[in-house]
Amino acid sequence: MKTIFMRIFLLCALAAFAFPLTGCADDPETVNTAQTARLVTDLLVPANTFYTANLRQLTIQGKGFAKGDRLQLAGGRNYDLEVLAAAHAWITFAIPAELESGSYMLTLRRGAVTQPLGTIRFRQSIDLTVPDRDGASIKGAVFCGTEPIVGAVVSDGVTVTRTDDNGYYWLASDKLHGYVFVSIPNGYEAETDGSFPRFWAPLESAAGQVEQHNFELLKSDAADYTLLVMTDMHLANRLQDLSQFIGGFEGDVRTLVASNPRKCIAVNLGDMTFDLYWKSNRYGLSDYRRTLNDAALGCPVFHVPGNHDNDPYTAGDFDAEAAFKRDIGPTCYSFNAGGVHYVMLDDNFYVNNGGSSSKMGDRTYEARLTEQQLAWLRADLAAVQDKSKPLVVCMHCPLYSFNSKLETTNAFKTQGDADALVASFEGFTDIHIFSGHTHNNYNTEVGDRIIEHNTAAVCATWWWTGYYKNNHISKDGSPGGYGVYEIADGRIASWYYRGIGCDPSKQLRTYDMNTVKKFFAEDAGARILRTTYPDRDDYAGVGDNAVYLNVWNYDSRWTIKVTENGRELPVTQVYDRDPLHTICYDIPRVRETADGTLTTSFQSGNNRHMFRVTASGPATTLEIEVTDRFGNRYTETMTRPKAFDTSIF
Repeated sequence: MKTIFMRIFLLCALAAFAFPLTGCADDPETVNTAQTARLVTDLLVPANTFYTANLRQLTIQGKGFAKGDRLQLAGGRNYDLEVLAAAHAWITFAIPAELESGSYMLTLRRGAVTQPLGTIRFRQSIDLTVPDRDGASIKGAVFCGTEPIVGAVVSDGVTVTRTDDNGYYWLASDKLHGYVFVSIPNGYEAETDGSFPRFWAPLESAAGQVEQHNFELLKSDAADYTLLVMTDMHLANRLQDLSQFIGGFEGDVRTLVASNPRKCIAVNLGDMTFDLYWKSNRYGLSDYRRTLNDAALGCPVFHVPGNHDNDPYTAGDFDAEAAFKRDIGPTCYSFNAGGVHYVMLDDNFYVNNGGSSSKMGDRTYEARLTEQQLAWLRADLAAVQDKSKPLVVCMHCPLYSFNSKLETTNAFKTQGDADALVASFEGFTDIHIFSGHTHNNYNTEVGDRIIEHNTAAVCATWWWTGYYKNNHISKDGSPGGYGVYEIADGRIASWYYRGIGCDPSKQLRTYDMNTVKKFFAEDAGARILRTTYPDRDDYAGVGDNAVYLNVWNYDSRWTIKVTENGRELPVTQVYDRDPLHTICYDIPRVRETADGTLTTSFQSGNNRHMFRVTASGPATTLEIEVTDRFGNRYTETMTRPKAFDTSIF
């Protein structure tokens, strides 16, 4: 049986002072000539080791150990170690009973000569000798220091179980997904590998073999915290996207996290990469992982896959998500923080007709969950004891959309697919769905239990407008950015949308449609746009003296008030395009291409957070007051005529 924590030879990682191996450490005839000046060569020193009351010795491998060698640990305090046995290729020492958890330098002393062997992080733990159980192919422990975590949920993405009074768990698993994870309980957090929390482990053995994976968690005092909701980065090593990411998003998040009085946690809703360019631009999920870790945002980031995070050279959903599982983590899982239960779902079923190792497929997908994932979700939610607390559902594709009449519609492949997901929420009373994919902002309220927050993209319009030096603006006119949510007292207390590089008070933009219509009638690029796309005679039907207000995070509990000379004007919600996005992307793009075309899925799109008032004349001043659901007021005194160009961002 293979286990994560090996009793004798803990070879999980090389310490900072270990050297490359040139031969087998137990072969006395093999000599590393580059290390002959050292007492011991070819060292294998574990970077981490756990110890318990019944496991208090450690063996180090190398070449050149001898009887009479002494060992010392230096850290918070120094320890002279008891050497239990030594031979040419190894030395075993006793771990002091009074040793505290922490990092220590291990030093070899032979007479008057010393040699640092490496730094070891010693960590006290519970007894990790988990017995086998009939039918269980995965077993392990969940603990925090010397305390077992009782009742923690552990899963392989199919089966769900809980830890017993010893902190032990067993799973009868066929190892379908190749991973096991702990659903981090309230009051705990996972250590991170850069920005990636270590709540899961890849499986290493065949389905019929038993393997052990233990999860050490840390105590967390972050009952109240700030949640960052980000999506659609589409990094692809093109359009100066990495420079824009580093110079814009990275700095904005780091500033927010560093100045925030509360701990921050982030969720990334998918499309971190752009499958179309994985090979041609040599930028895939492993590259994204390095980019995010280099960004050092200062908070853990939990991920779900987007449709563009599937392998375009592999047909079929299950096989195409293998790269995500390898480089990022599980495709469906859950965790808890501050009384909120989070479920992280993969709701893009990747079809990709024609995909093969030598050919990119059509990259088609369906917005839905598989029945297997729904079964896992039901089992996970059944383990939640307090269903009055918020349930947060994170997934890439939105559950809801809207039509030209501003009515809510289903965005999944079928209504049955949508109904099956909603049915799994039975018993929960406060459900927040976080989604991305559309590169738009819109909020959908369904009854008094469900609100979906569809969040605009970090990349805005796939990094195009920044590439053109025309702001950083999404298809619906929202600034490229991310959502910021405050969790307090076990509830989602407030939220706002934060444009990258924008003050949080930037929540709307206004347009004097008289000047907008004049621009579109006279601009040469607008004429090219109309010639290529005759349906793009934007705003031709908008009446004189109209004023548009784009309030990108609007929901039904916001209020909009516009007055002219003390008289309140009627406000009408309209289904229309954002004019600024058109001059930041659509027009520069058609001017640049030889045939006057653009990528139609990137063009300005109609949104439902646009509002219209009609002034009495072309030169009146309007007082605008927008109030969000939390009572925050955003105001503008709009002097008209108001100029229309890219500077009004």
